[in-house]
Amino acid sequence: MTTAPPTPRFQIGDRVTVRDATTLFHTRTQGYTRGQTGTVVEHRPAWVVPEDEAFDIIENGRYVPFYVVRFKQTDLWPDYTGFEIDTLETECSEMWLEPAGKETK
Repeated sequence: MTTAPPTPRFQIGDRVTVRDATTLFHTRTQGYTRGQTGTVVEHRPAWVVPEDEAFDIIENGRYVPFYVVRFKQTDLWPDYTGFEIDTLETECSEMWLEPAGKETK
C-alpha cells in the first residue's frame, strides 16, 4: 500500500531549532547542531525515519520530510576563527526540528 508523502511543516527561509534531545538510536542528527538555530534552505524528499531504517523497517517504516538547514559556524562553535559569514549546511529530519524560539525538550 502506497501512501502520499507527508507535507513539509517548514518552508524555505523558516528559522528552526534542532531539538536538544538524547536518543538510544542512530539519528543522522549531529550532536553539535542540537539546541542550535538555523535556516531551512532546501526541502529533501520524505524518507524513512532513520531509527526505523537502522532496524531495517523500510517497507512499513514511518516517512518524514527532510530539510537542509544552514547554520552560522560562529553559532555552532563560539571559538570559531574563520570568517563571520562562514556557514555549515546539514540535513535534518522534521522530527528533530521545531520553530525557532520555541523551547526545546
